[in-house]
Amino acid sequence: MSLKRGFSLALRSLLAMGSALAVLPLVNLAGGALADSTGFPAGGEARLAWDLGWVFIAGSLAAWVVATLAPRAARAHAAVLFALMLVIDVLAVVWVGDDWPHWFNAGVLIALPLQVGLGAWWALRGGKRT
Repeated sequence: MSLKRGFSLALRSLLAMGSALAVLPLVNLAGGALADSTGFPAGGEARLAWDLGWVFIAGSLAAWVVATLAPRAARAHAAVLFALMLVIDVLAVVWVGDDWPHWFNAGVLIALPLQVGLGAWWALRGGKRT
C-alpha cells in the first residue's frame, strides 16, 4: 500500500469516527428539544426514560454512521466506537453518582452493547461490507 493510500484510509477512518462521535450529542440534543417542544414535563422518571431512549437511539445511529463511513473493517470501527462510548458512559455514571436513579445508570451501561450491535448490524445488513 502506498503512503498516499494509507494516509487516505487513516483520514477517512478518523472522519468516520469523528462523525459518529458528533452524532451522539446532536441526536441527544434533538431528543431533548423534541421533548421540550411537545410539552413533555422536565424532570421526573418519565423524562429520564425518554432521555434514556434517546441515548439508545443516538448510540445506535452513531454505530451506523461509523460502520457506514468506515473505509475498511467496519466491525473494527464499531468496536473502537464501543470502547470509546464505554469510557464515556462509565465516566458519566461515575461523575453523576447518585444524582440519577440507579435504573437510569444501569440502563446507560447495559444498553451500550445493544446500541452498537444494532447500529453495526443495520449498516452491514446486506452482507456487502464486513
